Amino acid sequence: MKRIQALRAIDMAYADRPLVVTCGATARELASVRKRNNHLYLLDSMGAAGAIGLGLALADRGPLAAIEGDGSLLMGCSVLPSIAYLRPQGFVLIILDNHVHASADSFPSQSERVSLAAMCRGAGIQTLECASDDDLADRLREARRSSGFEPVALVVEIEPGNEPDVALLLDDPVSIKDRFLGAMEAMS
Repeated sequence: MKRIQALRAIDMAYADRPLVVTCGATARELASVRKRNNHLYLLDSMGAAGAIGLGLALADRGPLAAIEGDGSLLMGCSVLPSIAYLRPQGFVLIILDNHVHASADSFPSQSERVSLAAMCRGAGIQTLECASDDDLADRLREARRSSGFEPVALVVEIEPGNEPDVALLLDDPVSIKDRFLGAMEAMS
């Protein structure tokens, strides 16, 4: 499945809940699906979505999710043992794995040879996997349901490549943060 297909399903699953989104094409493509105030689009912050999502989960802002790409997770994979150790309820870490750094001329990422699902399991995180857009909505519901008891990682296999003709996300990062905080306050 293409990343845009996965993002549409994730958007539907987290339309009403906080969602932290990794930078680059993932943030742009999700914003092109529908820009939501409760989605925190990280700009130029590779490797930070999981850690920010973990912090929000520890602040009792769940249920919520964070989306990382394979390259982004590998950049900040120290978050995995932190998630396993702190065990925040209501937190789902969604990993979109296309085995390449899409923003770097599709240079292969280590996930070409290293299983991110095995890394998550090895850290002690309940882990689900999905390789089909037919199963993604079910896996997202399962992850959200299971995360009520313990954090869940959902590794989604996607095709390499970016959606063509998606506009850059040029919103002021402070405005993105302010909208997100406003949405979080409204959920309290």
